[in-house]
Formats: sequence, C-alpha cells, structure tokens
Amino acid sequence: MTDLPSTLDAGTPRWRLPHTARDPRAGQVLAAFAAIGFGIGITQNGAASVVADQVTDLSTTVDLLGWTMVAYSLGVVVGAPLFMVGLGRVARRTVLLWMSALFLVTTIATVIAPTVEALMAIRFFAGLPHGALLGTASYVAMTVMGPERRGKAVAIIMLGLTSSLVVGVPFMQWLSDAVSWRAAYGAVTVIAVIGCLGVWAFAPDVPGNPHASPRAEMRALRGARLWTALIAITVGFSGLGAVFSYVVPLLEDTNGLASSQVTWVLVLWGVAMTTGAYLGGKLTDLSHVGAGRLGLAAAAVALLGIGLAGDTPAATIPLLVLLGCSMQVFSQSAQVHLMDVMHGSPSLGSALAHAALNAATAVGTGLGAVVIGAGWGYQAPAWVALALAIVALVLLWWGVGFRGRGGWRQHTA
Repeated sequence: MTDLPSTLDAGTPRWRLPHTARDPRAGQVLAAFAAIGFGIGITQNGAASVVADQVTDLSTTVDLLGWTMVAYSLGVVVGAPLFMVGLGRVARRTVLLWMSALFLVTTIATVIAPTVEALMAIRFFAGLPHGALLGTASYVAMTVMGPERRGKAVAIIMLGLTSSLVVGVPFMQWLSDAVSWRAAYGAVTVIAVIGCLGVWAFAPDVPGNPHASPRAEMRALRGARLWTALIAITVGFSGLGAVFSYVVPLLEDTNGLASSQVTWVLVLWGVAMTTGAYLGGKLTDLSHVGAGRLGLAAAAVALLGIGLAGDTPAATIPLLVLLGCSMQVFSQSAQVHLMDVMHGSPSLGSALAHAALNAATAVGTGLGAVVIGAGWGYQAPAWVALALAIVALVLLWWGVGFRGRGGWRQHTA
C-alpha cells in the first residue's frame, strides 16, 4: 500500500479520525468502498425490479416509471462533474462522507415518495452523489493500491456495485412482491447506513488538490480525446439501460416466466455482471482499449440475439448473461481510459466515467420507454441499443484517442 499524506492541520486532535482511518489498510479501505458500491448498485439497479408493485401502488404505467430511472441517471450526469469541480480542494475523506450522507437521506426520501411525480424528483436528487461518491472512492482506492494495480482497485469497487445484482436486486424484487416496493427501499436504507459507517470508519485521510479551482477543472474538460471517449461510453453503454430497465416485463410478459423464476434470472444476471467486473479488471490491466472493444463487440452480439429471439426463455436468459458480463468489461475499461485521458484530474475523470455511464442509462432507458410506449414490445429497446453499440464500436476503433491502439500490453494513454 502507498503512503498517504495527512490532511489534518498541525495541532489538530487525532481523535477527529478513527484509528482505522489514520492507519489505513488496503483490505479495509476497499471493503468499505465495495460496501458503499453495493448500496449504490441496489438503489439504482433495484428500481427495475420493483416496477410491477409501483405500477399498482402509484397508479401509473411501466413506461412512466422508466422516466424515474432516467431521472436518477440524469442526477448522476449533473452531480458528478458539479461536485467534483466544486470540491476539488476538499479532502477526499470529507467528500466521501458528504456524498454518503446524501445517499442515505435520498434513500429515505424514496421510501416515503407519495406519487410517481414526487418519486421522479426524488430519484433525480438520489442520483446526484452517485458519480462523485464512486469516482472519489476509485481515486482513493488507486492511491491506496498504487498505479500498477489501478485496474484491480476499480474492479473491487465495481464488484461491490455489481454484486448487488446477485443478492440485492433479486431480494428487492422478492420483497417488493411479498410486501411492497417501499419495504424493498427500506432495506436499501439499512444498507446505506452500513455503507456510511464503513466510509467513516475506514476511508483514509487523502488530501484534495490544493491548486484545484473550478476554472482549472473546467479546462480539463477540453479536448477531442476526452469528448470522443465520453460520447463512445455514453452511446455504447446505453444498451444495458435499454434492456435491464425493462427486464422484468421482458421476462414476465414476453417470455411468460413466473415472478419466482424472474428472481433467479436476476440472480444469474448479477453473477454475470460480477464475473464481468472481475474479467474487466484483468483485461483492463492488459489493455483498456482492447478490453473495451472486446466487451462492446460481445454486447452487440447479445443485443442482436435479444432482438431476434428475446421472446424465448432458452435464448433470452443466456443472452442476458452475455450482455451483463460484456457490458461490465466495457465499463471497467471506460473508467480507466477516462482517468488516463484526464491524468491531471483522475478523480474527476472517474466521476465523469460514472456520469457518462449514467447518461447512457438515461439514453437507453428513455429510448426504451419511447418504443415501449409506442407499442413495439419489450424486445424493441434491444434494436435501438444495438444501433448505438455499432456507432460506439466505430468510435472505439477509429475515434480520436482510440485509433491505432489496443495492443494487449498497453497500460497508459
């Protein structure tokens, strides 16, 4: 583990920090960040698993509830750069604590949302801390682990995020079906409390950038390489949002599966995403560009299959597994690529990666709501996502910053 400089002023009482944060251990730090990632994963991805009960409880429709998921993703898109630009000088531990607290408060507000319109507004605010929280955690994790293991550091945090799909999202779907969607988000509140305590106990004392300023951070947002990367990530990752946001009605209405069977498919989906996080860390440490191309190409194959045969369980389930795994490989590579492009502001780069991924979710979920609302069925979003994935593949091969790269021994931009 690398040595971490203190942010405490001379003479500041050491009791201001728990001893576990004053003398951090890599395993404890990463466990705390994985826990908060687990909570973030449940609050975001779990929204798709409670749609059936929300339709009844809030007297609304599936496509309108899709826009509550869009609202969350837009909150991430707004919050990630806003917080990271404005809080560049603030100690990273302080940023983590503030963002964790906001995550907890908005989760509680979700539980008591009285209408779908109120839920939409609350979910926007719930998304605000997402990118800054995970982006800062990724930066601190890489500080702890060292640059040679940056892929592993990001992968461990993302394993927390994606492992929520193995247990948390199916559990939410089951609890929503058995009790209510509000009880499901009540369980998320408990997890948020645990995550906040973990961050308080173990997040190390890493300083912010004393030279950071909003103007300097905004200058880091210039350049064709950065915007090519952001567009490629946003366009390419939209397939996951388009399909996963409506996976429950796809499985129940189009494929005829029972609710109990859907729970186990969601578990399998979570295993696929977690496996993809592990593979993504390994492949990204070899070549983040090569990993991105491989992951996105496999996702395009899965989307094509869902569009053609997504009404047959024997085909739909393995295709969902392939989509989840491959998109997670693409996600890992995207984060590292953006941090390389923005090497002067790596935490902002990581936060922007989450913003781009959630902009993709907003695009995919929104377009899915449009085609479903038009009566084209629950397979239709896969065709939209496939077209976008092809555009992203073109950018990953020939776009600025990607062209001529991708050998499996390249580590840096």
